[in-house]
Amino acid sequence: MEEDIRIYAKGLAFSDGIYDLRTLESVISNYRKIFDQLVTVQLGKRQVSRDLRSQLGYQVQISSGSIELLVKFMLEHKELIMVFAADGGYTLSEIVVRLLRDAIDLRKKASELLKKGLTVNVRITNSFNIGSKINSNNVSIDQEDKSILINDPRILLAAQKTRQPVNKILASIDGRTVEYIDMSSPTTEIRLTSKDRDIIGQDKEELPTTITIVGRLDMVAFSSHRGRIISGNERFSVTWDESIRSKMQKFADVDGVVFKVRPVVDHKRLESSAIGFYVLDCGDPQGKIF
Repeated sequence: MEEDIRIYAKGLAFSDGIYDLRTLESVISNYRKIFDQLVTVQLGKRQVSRDLRSQLGYQVQISSGSIELLVKFMLEHKELIMVFAADGGYTLSEIVVRLLRDAIDLRKKASELLKKGLTVNVRITNSFNIGSKINSNNVSIDQEDKSILINDPRILLAAQKTRQPVNKILASIDGRTVEYIDMSSPTTEIRLTSKDRDIIGQDKEELPTTITIVGRLDMVAFSSHRGRIISGNERFSVTWDESIRSKMQKFADVDGVVFKVRPVVDHKRLESSAIGFYVLDCGDPQGKIF
């Protein structure tokens, strides 16, 4: 297995060679999503295209009596192999494991800063270069300004792209049903335990900026103060306070309503784009209801 990736999980879900189907499916499907995203990041692309999926396959072997997967990458095109070979001579398995390790390390350091009430600021010290080397000292904290330093922008992109499948894997590690999950290449290893679940969750902040969205309130759950605003071809997830509940009910499924909102960001996503909006007020610009 010189170029394979080994995934090993221990816990009651895999006892006596009998696997819990939901846990097994979660491990296999979410690691596949992680591999897809990390290969895409390594190639300098933003999305997993259909063409890339057709060029990249995985061959998986499950060892008897344990949840041990041996994953071999199946590259269909030689030009892909040449791109990966340019990265310090590392095999694809080594690149993927090191990149995931650094992405998780970045999220851990961000979580530590957020616990202390500090703002997460990620600074990249090198430019984007597909041939740049990924090593074990890629992520650190500047002790003066408390910003996180990474020496390859792919680490930040990998942390963002793998966030959802990594969270789903960590959610299944409860210390008993699943005690831990190892992932290793020939020289690099990652162990995920229940202690790592701190990076899951949200650290939301409502920004003080007020913006206006004109659209229609849809997909409403008034009891939980949640819904979506449809404006043009975009959908915005929104929440609101009980004090404007009756007003929001009047405007449900009405076109052309003016909503005054504040953006909500999630710092644990390591990006500044809004994950939703908090509605401050709403009204009909034509004055038909008020």
